[in-house]
Amino acid sequence: MGAYQLKIMIKGSKPPIWRRILVPEGITFDRMHQIIQTAYGWSGQSQYQFEFRSEKVRVISNDQDHSEKFLSITKDETIDKLVGNANKFTYTYKTAVPWEFVLQMEEALEGDTEDFATIIKFKGDNLLEDCGGLDNYYKQLEEGAAEGLTAFDMEAVNDNLKAGTGNQSGDVHISDVYDCYNKESIVEIAKRHELNGVADLKKHELVEKTIDFILDDNKMRSYFLCVRDSEIELFEQVAAGNHKIPALNIEELDFLYAGGYVTVGPNNDYMVADEVKTEYERINTPEFQEERRRICKIGDYLCAANSLYAITPPSVLLETFNKYEEKKLTIPELMEGYERLLPYRCLVKFIDGNFIDAALAEQNRFVNLIRTQKKVPYYIPSEQEVRFMADNTGFLMSEELSKLSHFLTDEMNVPDEMIPYVLRQVQAEISLGGQLQEVIKDLEEAGILLDTSVHMEKFASNITDVWNHTRIVLNRGHKPYEMVIKGLEDVSSQRKDIQKIYPNEPCPCGSGKKYKKCCSKRS
Repeated sequence: MGAYQLKIMIKGSKPPIWRRILVPEGITFDRMHQIIQTAYGWSGQSQYQFEFRSEKVRVISNDQDHSEKFLSITKDETIDKLVGNANKFTYTYKTAVPWEFVLQMEEALEGDTEDFATIIKFKGDNLLEDCGGLDNYYKQLEEGAAEGLTAFDMEAVNDNLKAGTGNQSGDVHISDVYDCYNKESIVEIAKRHELNGVADLKKHELVEKTIDFILDDNKMRSYFLCVRDSEIELFEQVAAGNHKIPALNIEELDFLYAGGYVTVGPNNDYMVADEVKTEYERINTPEFQEERRRICKIGDYLCAANSLYAITPPSVLLETFNKYEEKKLTIPELMEGYERLLPYRCLVKFIDGNFIDAALAEQNRFVNLIRTQKKVPYYIPSEQEVRFMADNTGFLMSEELSKLSHFLTDEMNVPDEMIPYVLRQVQAEISLGGQLQEVIKDLEEAGILLDTSVHMEKFASNITDVWNHTRIVLNRGHKPYEMVIKGLEDVSSQRKDIQKIYPNEPCPCGSGKKYKKCCSKRS
């Protein structure tokens, strides 16, 4: 395996701050990004790009960063074709004040070389990635106020590069992790644990105070009591040394990542600091796990009920819970579980004897909903519906939404990665009583334009089916067609399928104009 000898310098640094690195052939640009970050002691959490100006090529880490002047390629491409033929190129790391590096290709080495990067020479110490950019760093240096300047330890950094996960021994210390975070990220972690009054602290004081706080026995136990089964399983997997998480499961580590107990290192591997492992082993008793599972089950039922009704009497939640769970729930236990969940992941507030959707409570909009919600029996979901809504933060997939998904991908060319977001938006809008005009507006804001009459007609037919099979908050969880079947509402309330839209008919978007003078003009 060959290698490239690169000189990587912070652009504009005087005296120059640089690292001369041997980089293996065949690695991806994302791996090279991680190598540069390790070489400068940074976190690697911000977006980045490589730019080969003479070739008019950019390597982007974010799909939103496309440019008309450059050919954009993904971070998963290998470096050989571009780096091997380059003289100089740039690397931009997009923190609040971006850092720009100049990379000079000095030599292509052939023959047997190491399969990991190695720094062979350097100049300049490490500086904080969130210090406000090079100009602000020099200003702080002149004033004697520069924080976080550490001597560069080439041997230690090469050990990290060789290990590929930040430390050759496999040890990960939480202070090292937090030193790589910018100050704003640590403040967010502190606020999540209701540790206030920390924004004005210097970074090293903030790091120390936040770490002490989240590793406290009682604080960590309270947070982990709210970790769901699938999340705890992934946490224990990472803590045991299995750092690769399937892309489909990554979101399940968001709660622990936001709490500061899980981090992401080089190669996008997930890691758990040794201090977190030690504390978890201390609290991880059979009694703790039993209590955690019970609290999280309460959270699952609260999530499902909130999605269906937005205003939930405790008696309705107990009825649903006790219908499916062997160990029955009481009002005192329900309220205790709610109090445990409230600081970290509860979507409801208990007000005037009801569990109220937190967003409605904050905006004081629930009073009007109480007045307009139909006085019909509460729909009691199936156990499968409860599980699905709990696993998907209130979203409930249906056959009709699946058909809408196929229409959007097959005929509107909506990217697959956008579909979950769009379906959630559509369901939420309809469930909360939004009109067709709001649904179309949501689609347009997502860049989906129904710009032909054929598209509008097919969408109208699809959305009618979705509407009639969506669980509506105003109906206390019943679908419109269920209201008719059960005799709870007249058939006129059900939306009729729109097979054909004629020019002089009102436009389905709800604008009040005739179709020929509104959406028809887009075709």
